[in-house]
Amino acid sequence: MFRFYLFTLLAAVNPLPAGAYSCQMQSPVAQFSESIIVDYFRAPKCEQCAGNRGLELRLKNGEPIFAVADGVVTFRGEVNKIKYLVLTTKHNRRITYGKFAASNLRLGDRVLAGQRVATSSDVLYFGIRETSGGVVGYVDPLIYVRPAMTISANGPRVVLIGNHSRQLGAQNRPYFQC
Repeated sequence: MFRFYLFTLLAAVNPLPAGAYSCQMQSPVAQFSESIIVDYFRAPKCEQCAGNRGLELRLKNGEPIFAVADGVVTFRGEVNKIKYLVLTTKHNRRITYGKFAASNLRLGDRVLAGQRVATSSDVLYFGIRETSGGVVGYVDPLIYVRPAMTISANGPRVVLIGNHSRQLGAQNRPYFQC
């Protein structure tokens, strides 16, 4: 966890040019900003302790939800009557989407970054789990989005995804940085 915060600090002090990062994740929604976050990540003190293991985003019903990275659907189902979808990336990150309205994906489906994976309800849970030292743990998704934002004389600038995403309906969404 320390290395991610160190990376964020280093990126803020010495930002790399757009496109210089070796790994990128895209935003799960078309209009991502901190203004749609209604509940931030709060690391639990233990595995069974209270906390928020991701972000809760306030959305309009029916908004498209996009894959943030290439991956394979490794879980699709309900937990306590809440719909969840988990994509596992080639770097073994587990991207979790929850509280969405509908998804046509099935277990084992391969998805591409920017591909529509679900349709929203009025709120979306978005979480990321990583393996570090053989232990799987939740990380704050905002550590991936903040380095992608740079400050210029005209205010914040968000790095946008490429034109190929137009076919996927995902243009002009900010990158999450790995």
